[in-house]
Amino acid sequence: MFPNPEDRAGYKYPQDGLLQASGVVQSHEIYNPTNIDANGEKCLLVVKNGLATGTTIDRASGMESLTRIYTERGHKKTSIDFAVLPYGRRTGPFSTAGNSGSIVLTRDGGILGMITGGAGNTYGTGVTYLTPYRYIEEEIKKVFPDCHLYEVVE
Repeated sequence: MFPNPEDRAGYKYPQDGLLQASGVVQSHEIYNPTNIDANGEKCLLVVKNGLATGTTIDRASGMESLTRIYTERGHKKTSIDFAVLPYGRRTGPFSTAGNSGSIVLTRDGGILGMITGGAGNTYGTGVTYLTPYRYIEEEIKKVFPDCHLYEVVE
């Protein structure tokens, strides 16, 4: 999660080794990332634990990469996703078939999105698509206004 040593300042490894999900990542955090990759470039580092690939780490693109307009029950809807891009062939895929529905977190535990699909070669150079969780939460709250995805454990 820290490919650049300069980016580790202030990080404290969780005592139990488990990353606590907390909060929903907002647009300004996605479009203005503060993490630094191995090349010194700003990026948004992400992690997920999925059924097909287990725990994997990569970086989100920070820009909308897929938009679809469709009709559902007579209403026009827009689907906006963004991509998680692989570091390269050596790290393997971020996700494969069977990981759809997995929640993706930022390295500090912010809920970024849910895996909805992928494209390309799943053996190391594929792209994973996420629906931002803030959109999903808006729809859930319309039906279940008092629901909570997680409970903070102290």
